[in-house]
Amino acid sequence: MQTGQKRSGNRRILNKKPLLCFGGGILSLFVIGFGFLYLRGFFRQEPEYKITNIPNLQDNRFPLLVVSLSNALATSGRFTNFWIGADAIYKARLDAIRNARNSIRFETYYMTPGRRANKFAAALIERAKAGIKVQLLIDDFGTDSISDDYWQRLRQAGAEVRFFRSFDVRAPLEYNSRTHRKLLLIDGQQALIGGAGVSDEWDGNPEIGDTAPWLDFEVSYEGEIASVLKGNFLQNWAYTGGTVDLAEGTFRSQPEAENKFYITNDTSTLSESTMRMLFQISFLAARKRIWIGSPYFVPDANTRNVLIQAKNKGIDVRVLTMGRKNDKPIVHFASRELYGELLKAGIQICEYQPSMMHAKVTLIDNSWVSAGSANFDPRSYHHNDELNVSTSNPQLVNKIENFFVKSLASSRCFSYSEWENRAFIEKMQGQLGLIVKPLL
Repeated sequence: MQTGQKRSGNRRILNKKPLLCFGGGILSLFVIGFGFLYLRGFFRQEPEYKITNIPNLQDNRFPLLVVSLSNALATSGRFTNFWIGADAIYKARLDAIRNARNSIRFETYYMTPGRRANKFAAALIERAKAGIKVQLLIDDFGTDSISDDYWQRLRQAGAEVRFFRSFDVRAPLEYNSRTHRKLLLIDGQQALIGGAGVSDEWDGNPEIGDTAPWLDFEVSYEGEIASVLKGNFLQNWAYTGGTVDLAEGTFRSQPEAENKFYITNDTSTLSESTMRMLFQISFLAARKRIWIGSPYFVPDANTRNVLIQAKNKGIDVRVLTMGRKNDKPIVHFASRELYGELLKAGIQICEYQPSMMHAKVTLIDNSWVSAGSANFDPRSYHHNDELNVSTSNPQLVNKIENFFVKSLASSRCFSYSEWENRAFIEKMQGQLGLIVKPLL
């Protein structure tokens, strides 16, 4: 009996070892996760600040404030075209590529396999074989579903392909910072900027219930602004190990004073954000309206306070954002969790209904727009390389106003009582999203 009892006791001890190992593994994962969040500044206390006595948009001092406070680059040029929807955007890009005579440079965050990517590659391959310089700066994370064969075909045709911030075990935390820009440069003279990746998803994604193409747009500029944006591209090209040939092509040096543009090239840190500063001083300069378009609308406390302050002054403040048909549900619920104080202040928040809303734009009064790749979220503020162009160009202001009017007509606007009575599970999902919002 004693022997049997002893063996049974040993068996019980042995059976505890897997449990101890499992518990140790869970603890290790917790420590690693906590350490990652700590190193990324997740627990950092965000400073609150005030900006007072901002001049209005017609004041000559306002552009100087944009340049000095948001590190924007002042330049000149011409607004030349505006396209809405996947078909128009991709056609514009392919037409521009096919008409290139010297160089094609493209920087993007997102690409997926499919019809759009195949047509894009075919156009680039044709131009590369014709002797046109083709340089692709591709985000390593956002394009990881594209096969190596795809890139190999482009390289074999003569295109140069470089990946932005490939994973490096010697600096793993850097992988959280991506290039989020969508920039196409043709011959150093034309620039196309917008929010669309190269993906069939923009045609509508049945998996998320889309009944129409995604809501997005693209803007075309020519002149000196294209030369400045070429420099922005070459800066990241150099950082990925590429060769920068400053003798190639044309850098236009003669300004066109009648059309001023301001480029905010956001490469922010955890403690500062040039993009956030651009938005905030624009909002504070408003006298009549602030219309915001952002799919991933997770504004920090400073931005929310500025919007509430504007509304309290009688300014028309509206937000156009994504609804239930979206590609990132956790961000959608985190965004909704922040609606409360904005709705209570009287700010109108409208969710686009037909499909995923993906445009990133602000319209201030009747004389200022800022459009590009930046969202109102921690990732755009503190982690990503972003690119926005701001201007008082009346033609573009008119295009953006019409874009908002039509899009808001197809949106559902929330009331504060609706927000208060949202489902309990949605509140839990929203709280979870806010906990991890620096990583979204």
